[in-house]
Amino acid sequence: MKGRKPLPNEVHELEKGKLYGDVAARVEMTPKPRKNRRPRCPQRLTKDQRKVWHYYADILKDYGMFTLANGPILEFLAINTVFFYECYDDVRENGILIKTDNGNWIYNQAFNAMNKIEGKILKYLSELGLSSTGLARIGSLMTGAAKKKSEMEELID
Repeated sequence: MKGRKPLPNEVHELEKGKLYGDVAARVEMTPKPRKNRRPRCPQRLTKDQRKVWHYYADILKDYGMFTLANGPILEFLAINTVFFYECYDDVRENGILIKTDNGNWIYNQAFNAMNKIEGKILKYLSELGLSSTGLARIGSLMTGAAKKKSEMEELID
């Protein structure tokens, strides 16, 4: 698909107020999640991964973004976060550079893995809307929508 990714429906509604044409049709046809359905922490996760899963789930609940659709991404985020910290512990213990058997210095494989996992974690956070720019954008849009609503109420009164 060429072009930029479509914005989430909620962002469109906050930015535009009234939607027309294809955007309005897309919003109407988009399946709405049932509010009472929440993802459950997968049993296959380790104890540490479950702690991380619950940590991010609580954050998503606070922002009202904890939905069933976020379950798989939340699981990948928990797994990769624990892997990142395991690699971090290895790098702290053995250092970034390690000496091979023949005396050469090479980068610790855990350090290389940390760099790859870091990119994945940032991608998952962005997908969930938990990046700082994503939260700031949603916050400013909600503030603008509340301001417009209060102005409209003043005009009606």
